Amino acid sequence: MSIRSCVIGLGSMGKNHVRVASEIPGSTLVAGSDPSEKNRAALGRYGIELFEDYRVMLDKVKPDIATLAVPTELHKEVACDVMARGIHVMVEKPIAKTLAEADAMIETAARYKVKLMVGHLERFNPAVQEIRRRVLEGELGRIFQLHARRLSPFPARIQDVGVILDLATHDIDAMHFITGSKVVRAFAEVAQKAHKSCEDMLSGLLRFESGEIGVLDVTWLSPWKLRELSVVGEGGMYVADYLSQDLRWYKNGAVNYTWEPATHFSGAVEGDMIKTYIPKKEPLRVEHEAFVKCVLENTAAAVTGEDGRAALSVALDLMQAGRESSLITH
Repeated sequence: MSIRSCVIGLGSMGKNHVRVASEIPGSTLVAGSDPSEKNRAALGRYGIELFEDYRVMLDKVKPDIATLAVPTELHKEVACDVMARGIHVMVEKPIAKTLAEADAMIETAARYKVKLMVGHLERFNPAVQEIRRRVLEGELGRIFQLHARRLSPFPARIQDVGVILDLATHDIDAMHFITGSKVVRAFAEVAQKAHKSCEDMLSGLLRFESGEIGVLDVTWLSPWKLRELSVVGEGGMYVADYLSQDLRWYKNGAVNYTWEPATHFSGAVEGDMIKTYIPKKEPLRVEHEAFVKCVLENTAAAVTGEDGRAALSVALDLMQAGRESSLITH
């Protein structure tokens, strides 16, 4: 069985979605839409039908699934319009601009009995998935801290959101994924240096319900591109490079690996460093495969609307904390 797919929004990210969606087993990419003639013309080589208006496309082509890569402020309107036609939706992160919009999207998916998946890409990064597997197996013991560093030059094309909604949501969701816990406190310092209307630098602190501390260093003001996540716990520290998908495991030399309950933790000393081999996969491809699979098998989406809402809620808390210089608690 093959399902028919389409992409709505053919800008920078939309082009990547078209490239990947055209190659996913179990799915046939049949159409794309974008108001920009330039964006449409750039995708003529894929041999799909291209439309200016996504509504015309949906009514004519009648796809089974749709990937949305439109500006964040349009997510709720377009997603609800698509789902009301009985079409399953994968929407780029963040799920929406407000919690009310996210709630409307989740409610619409439930009402029309369709899947709503949110494109939190790092969940599909092999290095992040390996960290989660090892954490679940107990190799690290209790987690103490998760520290994300996401640095890059300013992308002039992004005008509708700041660095928190556009970038930090990646790491917030990755931290939710690894800890399986929710954020109960958030504090942030932010700055706006190059962006015309939003913050472009974040130093954020999170406290998770299960006790872990999350640290977020996210900026568009660096000439150097870095994407890194470290996770520190009783057994040592994992360091994942999001870009290369390399994973390093720094063992705590003070831990006996035949080891006994966590109550015996007495500190950390330098131990072995092991670079773990992980088969490389393009996270966007894994994400599309997961979306198609959940539709074909009628299972829960890998990243649900509720997951997307949780990441958005923390991001909005950080934005409020940065504006007000206040600690946000739940």
